Amino acid sequence: MARTYYAEGRQVAYIIRGLSVLTGLSIFYFTSLKEIWWMFFVIIFSSVLVGEIFGARWTKKRRADKKARKQQRTTSPVKSSPSNSKKVLSDSELLKVNIDSLSGTDFERLMMLYYKDQGYQVERIGGSGDHEVDLIIKGKEGYKIAVQCKRWKRDVGNDIVLRLKAGKQVHGCYDAWIVTTSNYTRAAKEAAEKLNIKLINGLMLEDKLKRWKAQKGIS
Repeated sequence: MARTYYAEGRQVAYIIRGLSVLTGLSIFYFTSLKEIWWMFFVIIFSSVLVGEIFGARWTKKRRADKKARKQQRTTSPVKSSPSNSKKVLSDSELLKVNIDSLSGTDFERLMMLYYKDQGYQVERIGGSGDHEVDLIIKGKEGYKIAVQCKRWKRDVGNDIVLRLKAGKQVHGCYDAWIVTTSNYTRAAKEAAEKLNIKLINGLMLEDKLKRWKAQKGIS
């Protein structure tokens, strides 16, 4: 980019030089200055000098403008995206908020609170490489259950069921459950039945959470 600004400066210098030479020589030949022979060389030299000065100033100004823009971008405050500025809900707020307004992460947290309150030991997995396992819960019997939480509006398909089957084995769990706010496709139900995976749909979940909140005195 610096070479481009330099090239622009040279072009400006050539233009100014050319205009100055033409103007100066016109004055020289059409006035009495032509009688002073050495003024010819003064005009040529002055034209070259003026062109170089303007070209150098042009290049300097363009570089200064670029530097100022770069500094402005560096020091300008970064606007927070809606996802970054979203308020983090406390545990008590999670229990009161409409479940349909929760993010996927908050829904996982809600289910973690629910299972803890039901007497399970809960480990939250989530993130990349979770193999479709969001929570691992362990009851009094001691065996582990892999839980996948889907805060979805569309039906959960059999691809989720199949991946949870693999995730259950990866995490060494005895059982596997899927909890969703929506429902399941027919293929998902058939796959879950064959793989012995428990499916909890939106209606079942709503009933569980309603009774849980009532026990805690939350309307």
